[in-house]
Amino acid sequence: MKGSQGWIGLTLLCAATGMSTAQAEVEVVVPTDFQILAVSSGTLQDEQHATLADGEQQLLVRYEGVIPSRNSSENDRQVRSEPQVVRYQASNQRLTLVAQQPAEEQAMVAYAKGPVVTLQANGQALDTQQDALVTSGMLLGVDWSGKLAEYNRSGGKAALTAGAISAQPTATFASGAQPVVAASELEGQLQQLFLKADPELRKRFIGWAVPRL
Repeated sequence: MKGSQGWIGLTLLCAATGMSTAQAEVEVVVPTDFQILAVSSGTLQDEQHATLADGEQQLLVRYEGVIPSRNSSENDRQVRSEPQVVRYQASNQRLTLVAQQPAEEQAMVAYAKGPVVTLQANGQALDTQQDALVTSGMLLGVDWSGKLAEYNRSGGKAALTAGAISAQPTATFASGAQPVVAASELEGQLQQLFLKADPELRKRFIGWAVPRL
């Protein structure tokens, strides 16, 4: 009887250990002037929060500084960097993206041309590799997860190693999260399209949009 109870106890202990291992994950938080576009393996909660699997992983993030207008917040200007691929290795930790947050317009513009970020756990910097994911065009409705996968296939300096790629499950999105275009990015794209339209097209668009507000 005691032997049977011992086996039962050992089985339960192994099961509990397996469950804790399976549930181990890494939480990542970025500042409000950064946006998480995609993750290599995990769940994108919103623009500033993501949960990733343990091990070697990637974040695709972008700096988005806002230059306030002297007249109205409606005329605020956004300064965006190229998306940055950040590769790191961590296990069962909470990570914070730490970066310079310039307040002056010229400093924002300069920083957006070459943002430098670090990841910290309990105040200690992790070893990371960072590289720009070069883009072009309007980027309307971009599949950022697909772009990150393309980057890995191209073998960029922040690409996942071959072993890490083969072990990656599919990245997912939390309920209510936008899988393609986040709200701030969509707003910027709509503004650009509106400004490119001629006066007649703007009037037609306003006439269509106002009754739907």
